[in-house]
Amino acid sequence: MPFINRLGLQSSIFFLLLCSTVSAQKPVNVPLEILKTGHIVVSVKVNDKGPYRLLFDTGAPVTLISSKIATEAKVIKPSLGFALFGAGGQANIESLELGNLKTQNNSVIVMDHPTIKVMSKFFGPIEGIIGFSTYSRYKLTIDYKNSSIAFAPNGYIPQDTVKAMMDRLMANNKTRETLCSKGVWGFEVQKLETDTAEGLDIISVVPNSVMAKAGLKKGDRILSFNNIWTDSLEDLFYATSKSNTNEQSKLRILSNNEIKTVLIIPANGI
Repeated sequence: MPFINRLGLQSSIFFLLLCSTVSAQKPVNVPLEILKTGHIVVSVKVNDKGPYRLLFDTGAPVTLISSKIATEAKVIKPSLGFALFGAGGQANIESLELGNLKTQNNSVIVMDHPTIKVMSKFFGPIEGIIGFSTYSRYKLTIDYKNSSIAFAPNGYIPQDTVKAMMDRLMANNKTRETLCSKGVWGFEVQKLETDTAEGLDIISVVPNSVMAKAGLKKGDRILSFNNIWTDSLEDLFYATSKSNTNEQSKLRILSNNEIKTVLIIPANGI
């Protein structure tokens, strides 16, 4: 019996220690900045370099860093040259710090994205995006009143998002998805071969259409549609095919040198 009692006592102590370890993983509050467009920006350090300002985007599949960060933090070597996803392609960050939160072994893409470039012109330097490959490890609580995000470890280990994207791109899949724009929008866009900037130019708006009623006009530029970047006609067509009639779609527009968000419900029809 004494042996059983000692065993029970030891088990209890182990259980208490385990509970103490779990409860010790309290949420870490990270300061955030809210831009006029509603986007969230956080300050980060990469491999002890920085700080750098990155967008915090829960719709981004992977964390993205600029070639500036990649070079200064020695994430990539300048001699790597061109890669599919930008200046350095896929990379791994040993240490990524958001305030007092420190994460390790983050899968990222090195890329100078054009939309980030244009946002930097209006809101100061932004050097990338915090995406799923980083934030999925945590339970998130965004406190807009106190301008902070609480990160609580959830034990989830994300898959290699970049590898999954590459496998999908390179797969010999003969199944084709039929895309069809839903609803009537009432505008026309173009993308000239010489146009290397982000977004698409609106070249005409149908009078009394939902776009016209929302205040969009010729000369405006569509930067994204329902959080899908629209840097090509194919991007826009894909984005509109994923929208639903009788539901609001969110468009980010560059108009008169100002980025704004417009909510539009398409008219019924095809």
